[in-house]
Amino acid sequence: MAVEPGPGREEAVLRRIKKTAGVLAGLGAGVAFALSGALAALSLTIGAAVVIFNFYVLEKVTGKLLTPRTGYRVSDFAVPAGGAISLFLLLGAILKWKAFNLPAGLAGLSVIVVAIGVEAARGLWR
Repeated sequence: MAVEPGPGREEAVLRRIKKTAGVLAGLGAGVAFALSGALAALSLTIGAAVVIFNFYVLEKVTGKLLTPRTGYRVSDFAVPAGGAISLFLLLGAILKWKAFNLPAGLAGLSVIVVAIGVEAARGLWR
């Protein structure tokens, strides 16, 4: 039995994905700290912050592009593009940091994917 999308349903799903990603990032940082120390926890947290911020930006961009209107403003594309460029520059600087723990950082980058998978599984069991 499929659940039909309705008003507010998409927002509720996005809210649950964000909450799950935050919880997973916190739990992952705790596990990384316990297993490998503070630098691993920091690396995981940085990776998670980057991907969660990227998810927020993507949500805003798609929301603006999918909203029907007669014309688009330059800011509709310039602001998200500036955010994406800043994000890539920040990610490049982080990856050059000598103390960055790559496995922990990559684990942090996967929190949104896992959160979306949890939401998909949740939808299947309804």
